[in-house]
Amino acid sequence: MNNGVALEKFTQQVYTYLLNMKDEGVIVEQNFQLIDKHHISHQIDVFYQFERAGITHKVAIECKNHSRPIENGKVAEFYGKLAHAGNIQKVMVSKSGYQEKAKQMAEAYDILLLTIDELPKINELLAKRLKSVALPDENAIGEPFWTIMEKRQGELTGSYYSVDHPVSHKQNIPLFYSKIHAEREFNNSELSKSNWCIRGMPQHVFRTFLILLELTERRGQGAEIFFLPSGTIENADFIRLPTTREDLIAEYYHGKMPTVQS
Repeated sequence: MNNGVALEKFTQQVYTYLLNMKDEGVIVEQNFQLIDKHHISHQIDVFYQFERAGITHKVAIECKNHSRPIENGKVAEFYGKLAHAGNIQKVMVSKSGYQEKAKQMAEAYDILLLTIDELPKINELLAKRLKSVALPDENAIGEPFWTIMEKRQGELTGSYYSVDHPVSHKQNIPLFYSKIHAEREFNNSELSKSNWCIRGMPQHVFRTFLILLELTERRGQGAEIFFLPSGTIENADFIRLPTTREDLIAEYYHGKMPTVQS
């Protein structure tokens, strides 16, 4: 498999996992042939579509595995290919970034530019398309965990509160068996209610967390379970149990777990 095809495959896998957080059945296709309104066929590296509120959303992704930053001509070429294909969200993924003129042209043409490092986050795309699917609301129940999540202007950002482990000094995301325990940590750490909130993690949210945890562990960070036995005195410290993605999957996740390893 050449490097260009490998990047397309990786992109397809990441979007497949992140777009199917509740088993929605969104099909992400690689090497897709798109027919425009003039009945001309165009090759698309990665393509997917889904329906929300009666509206069909289509996304076309161009993958560039070049050793140099992408120039504006490649952006113009991608735009031209889809000029007669209707209302389609256009995304480019580059191994080596983009030249300044390419960025300016992409902004003018409403093309979202991503690098490989940004793929697992895809914050802009998910925020626009699937925020309500990916993030738990205040009514979500922990299955089995509760956690503390960042919010901005009243909306979840998708980021998790983390703490410094006293021995390893790794930044770990705390998981709680009880909402009451999460509230205790929230209050002890004097977190702002404007910037943080407690959320339960149903299994589909827990799966998303585990996908992101794989990437978090690659960066030397992780997760740990904060635990208090029943009947513990009021001011007792949490028992902190560092854990791994593999252990969380084996003990607490029910279903088949995808991986985003390249």
